[in-house]
Amino acid sequence: MRERLYTYIDENAMPQIVSRYHFRKQDEDKMQVLIQRLCQISEAVVYFADKEQEETRLAVLVTLGAGVDALQEEYTAAGQLTESYMIECIAMELLKNAYEQAADRIYNYYGLWMEGFDFLGERVPMEAMEEMFALLKPEEISYNQAYMLTPKKTVAFYTTLTDSRKTAYCNLCRTCSHTKCIHRKGNLTYGYQRIFGERGTKGK
Repeated sequence: MRERLYTYIDENAMPQIVSRYHFRKQDEDKMQVLIQRLCQISEAVVYFADKEQEETRLAVLVTLGAGVDALQEEYTAAGQLTESYMIECIAMELLKNAYEQAADRIYNYYGLWMEGFDFLGERVPMEAMEEMFALLKPEEISYNQAYMLTPKKTVAFYTTLTDSRKTAYCNLCRTCSHTKCIHRKGNLTYGYQRIFGERGTKGK
């Protein structure tokens, strides 16, 4: 299953982004320009497997597409390292939002919640990449002999599906930026801790 995702950053999120990545208030205008460019060129996609009826384990790939890498490389080659770092940070926020949407799409498809993330290279051996790619057959994602993914802003993980929202990772409405989620409390859902390692797999 391949589905396109909407690339966005909430307009009210800029103060948190500036603080999280230790930028200055005067950097906001430059970051806004880069956000607009990245949203224009990004082609965010989620792949997830068609599971068997009794299966609860799901393989998932999420990518922002090759355009983000190309823009970052352009700034790096020009010696504009601050802008390159800004792109890296903005891309993390875009990937966070892509995670949230991916969880939404999976729920809409299966009626089940994502219980967590088992990232390849952490809880799952990198060699599982071969099986995952054979299953998902991603069009625009590849990996090399060292299992490095291309595009770079791509993540590969397995998740367990659950019918209990209490055990789902998306039971984190206070921290979620996905304001359009249909399951939001007062409209709220899908956290992002796993991406930044906050109480996530990197922090365990």
